Amino acid sequence: MRTKTIKLPATAAFSYSYEEEGIGHTMREQLETSAANIFDLGRRTTEQTFELGDHLARAADLLADGRFDKWVKMRCGLSARSGRNYMAVFRNLGHVRDELVDLSVGATALFHLSSATTDQIKAAIAFAEENGRLQVADVKALLVSGEEGDDKPEKDDAYHVGGVGGLKALIAIKSREGLKAFVTHVAAICQAIEAALAKSRVIKEALAKEIQDIARVARQELESLALFIEPELDWGRNTRPTKFPKKTGWAEVNDTLYTLGGVDSWPKSKEMRDWLALHVLPVLGWALSKERAPEWPLAAPDAPTSEPAVLEEADSHGDRQDAEPAMPDEVSNDADVSDAAIERFGAALEEATGGFLTVSREAPRSRKQFVKVPPLADDAVVEIEPASAATP
Repeated sequence: MRTKTIKLPATAAFSYSYEEEGIGHTMREQLETSAANIFDLGRRTTEQTFELGDHLARAADLLADGRFDKWVKMRCGLSARSGRNYMAVFRNLGHVRDELVDLSVGATALFHLSSATTDQIKAAIAFAEENGRLQVADVKALLVSGEEGDDKPEKDDAYHVGGVGGLKALIAIKSREGLKAFVTHVAAICQAIEAALAKSRVIKEALAKEIQDIARVARQELESLALFIEPELDWGRNTRPTKFPKKTGWAEVNDTLYTLGGVDSWPKSKEMRDWLALHVLPVLGWALSKERAPEWPLAAPDAPTSEPAVLEEADSHGDRQDAEPAMPDEVSNDADVSDAAIERFGAALEEATGGFLTVSREAPRSRKQFVKVPPLADDAVVEIEPASAATP
């Protein structure tokens, strides 16, 4: 026996008794039209979020006597709260609908933004245009911290909000403000480099004075925004940021900023122009791109030309290197290494205890101390030719 499947209209998926609610034929047709449009919208894009709010607002106007909540739940499958959120988007954000649609702002972010003031909405759109996106955390941060440019006491209100929600708001503020500062600093570096390249000769010292310090700041901002903190086990009680994975674009951006922060690591003057034009500007431009997935500008990010001429990059905690200092050339056997280690340990112990504890350099009495004498070189035979007699 063959079973025939009958496909019912989407609007029949939820039941609602118009007769029991005392709704006449004309109003029923209008409400059914709104319900059908709501089902037809399907996926909630930014444009469809506004359209859904429009249809719900029309239905709410017809059921203004309190029957809307039941209708939207029984007929449309939406909670009353969701229905009010969509209507708030349509009613409160309609004047900036085109801008928000162009920015493809998600429905949940729109829900939060619908309760914002006019100035906060403008700030949110400006943020989205600058950063290429507007997420829920960004909107929440704007609502907590207020309009950009507010007085400091009002901005500090965000630091009085506790709990995970308060922490998320602070993280969002740091992400927004920190990203803005990083972009501003890197853009300033690029502008200075472009100005230097526009001249007939790139003056290395002059360019260094202009961008060296700001490059150091930008690198620290990048690490603060993108990296985690890990304990530095080799040195005990310190911490340091994690590192970007090797052979990645962001690792090269970080290395390039590190090199720009120290003029001693820059190429020679005759190589400066090519390095700035063919490496530095493309790498920093990649970092500032607003495309969703910008193409890497170099042949491969695993072949940086800006590798610092040091064994290991210095940490922000100081000038010391992560690598252990190399042993002196004259230390070539186990006995010499042991003696050198004892000397270093003894000096460190005396310094740490103010001379209270010391390490004896004297050999035990049961052990005879021998002085190491380097082997003598073979005597060289030097022949001195007699001076030739003067020619009469």
